[in-house]
Amino acid sequence: MSEVLIVVVIIAILIALGFGLIGMVKGGKQGSDKMFKSLVVRITLSVVLFIFVMFAGYMGWITPNTIMLDAPTVQTSVDK
Repeated sequence: MSEVLIVVVIIAILIALGFGLIGMVKGGKQGSDKMFKSLVVRITLSVVLFIFVMFAGYMGWITPNTIMLDAPTVQTSVDK
């Protein structure tokens, strides 16, 4: 469930990015307002997404990929 929410928020961020692009292409006062609102939405969604991912990791709803943590390490010797 949390993975679906993360994907939905990322898609919403991309949609806000598209609205910002439309505002940039329009130009003028109206386009500038649209770009500013899009920027506010993107920043807000990004901060909310970051906080949610940190909270979900803390609660154990999502777990990090541990494949690389189990990989053997190679020790190298320095020749003098």
